Amino acid sequence: MKTLLSKVQISDVIAEPFPHIVVRDAIDEDLCARLMAEYPSIDTLKQSKDNLPTTTDSNVRFHYLAEDVFNDEQISPTWKEFIRIHTSSLFLQQFIDLFKPHILQYYPNFEQDYGSFESLTSGVRKIDTFENSDVLLDALICVNTPVTTRPTSVRAAHVDFADKLFAGLFYLRDPKDDSTGGDLELYKFKNGKPQGFRSNALPSYAIELCKTIKYERNVLVLFLNSIYAVHGVTVRSLTKHPRYFVNLVGEVNKPLFDNSKYQEANHIKYWRKVKQLIGTAK
Repeated sequence: MKTLLSKVQISDVIAEPFPHIVVRDAIDEDLCARLMAEYPSIDTLKQSKDNLPTTTDSNVRFHYLAEDVFNDEQISPTWKEFIRIHTSSLFLQQFIDLFKPHILQYYPNFEQDYGSFESLTSGVRKIDTFENSDVLLDALICVNTPVTTRPTSVRAAHVDFADKLFAGLFYLRDPKDDSTGGDLELYKFKNGKPQGFRSNALPSYAIELCKTIKYERNVLVLFLNSIYAVHGVTVRSLTKHPRYFVNLVGEVNKPLFDNSKYQEANHIKYWRKVKQLIGTAK
């Protein structure tokens, strides 16, 4: 089995608004059809202990970690192999080969801080640790549940946690899905500099939409994570269809950036007040 990056060239990496690739027909059609036919049920994905508690079943995310996949005999051999290869040293090296110039542009001291590109070792999140691996990989089988109450976005504009080196979304949209939305949006800061953070979220006044990537079958979007990698998901219409995708992740052992000094003033005041109230209540 080939990886999602097997046919990608360095020239395919798009620099703006932040380094990313968009790969259509990322895998051969037979494999794509098998993955769709053998997609784990929502009930199966809900079983992962890594899922966050939720008070609603409408347009919420559930996922299965690579660790869950490898430990579940009900997951098909095709899916096990797909997850295995996308948490392998081969996949990490393919990412490095494609994004190395951009990693050095955003993080000039990367090799001193995390290890040389030639010798980076990989492991699987929740199975391996940073004691024996430089980068921990995961490939999560994900679903956003049907939208049954009102149209919503599962995640508005934000940046990922600072310990992520990269993040990817491989879309496996059901051909019968006639809903609208669920597309990925890429943004840039309006004045070119980070501003207005509310934790990891960004308000509309601070950012400007640059690109929309449709939620379509057999499409990969993968990007280098940074403080500039602002992205979000568009509002999904009411629908009985789930949104299917695989979330690809590579984590390093310490944060790559710090957005604390770019937090919105009102947000800082709010959390200071919350902390004071918590302290008073003790």
